[in-house]
Amino acid sequence: MKLMKKLMILVAALAIAFTISACEPEEQIVIGEGNWQSNAFHSQVAKIIIEEGYGVKVDVVLADTAIMVSSLKANDMDLAMEIWSDNIPSYQDDLDAGEYVELSTNFDDNTQGLYIPTYLAEEYPDLQTVEDLKDYVHLFPNPEGGDKGIIYGGPEGWSATAMLHNKMEAYGLDEFFVFKTINSTPTLNATLASAIANEEPWVGYNWEPTWVTGYYDLTLLEDTEYSPEDFAEGIGEFPSVEVNVVVNPEFEESFPEITEFLTHYETSSEITSAALAYMENNGVEADATAVWFLLENEDLWSPWVTDEAYDNIMDYLNAQ
Repeated sequence: MKLMKKLMILVAALAIAFTISACEPEEQIVIGEGNWQSNAFHSQVAKIIIEEGYGVKVDVVLADTAIMVSSLKANDMDLAMEIWSDNIPSYQDDLDAGEYVELSTNFDDNTQGLYIPTYLAEEYPDLQTVEDLKDYVHLFPNPEGGDKGIIYGGPEGWSATAMLHNKMEAYGLDEFFVFKTINSTPTLNATLASAIANEEPWVGYNWEPTWVTGYYDLTLLEDTEYSPEDFAEGIGEFPSVEVNVVVNPEFEESFPEITEFLTHYETSSEITSAALAYMENNGVEADATAVWFLLENEDLWSPWVTDEAYDNIMDYLNAQ
């Protein structure tokens, strides 16, 4: 009888322990994601690698840059795959203070400025710089009429648009061109797509990485070397920006293997633009694009992860 009671107590204790362990929260990583395509793509690549390779659940949460930064500092968010360092005035001070940790630079070869289709650059080899546009006004007639040509710009309110307004004046381009800002990126891209479909001239603002720069063959018009003083006046090229992989201060201790993977995470604007072009051209979402990317670029990402994680990821990818 005493033995039976002891067995019953043991069984009850085991049941309670099992129940408590079952109620404990599942280990999880929260990725903060900005509302732009390249960030969605990189978040999904990281999600697949972390979940399938290392067995840790990932939750992707949409947030603007300010919220991502404050959430990383508060440990409410674990990871961001695209922190554009120039958009955070306190970035270096935050790193120095240990508010969050930079693990790697995802890419730093991003560009922006005035582009023309490459077929136009090949037809007119002397059209190489922004200043050269003044000699080719006739190629870019304003569809609304008048003697001036047209240069297309992005939405008002963007810092890049403000800079290009300054450039129009600083270079005297406003004597020759109307600077037509368009408050919708799809509409801006539609003007480019229409021109390319008809092999017509076009000049306007764009940036990398985007699906547009991945899908179309474009040439960035050259400018003088960047300097902060000149740039404020609209003179010179846009600087490249470090786009970094950042985690909260507790991440490294909690996820050492995943930290090691993230320290090796490095792509480029060209790679990212190609992925975004695939997404657009095939009408798929970022998660399907991430699967395609990992299958197509095994040599790129396989050194980032452990052998066991690699095998797990490939099993998952081959099953899709």
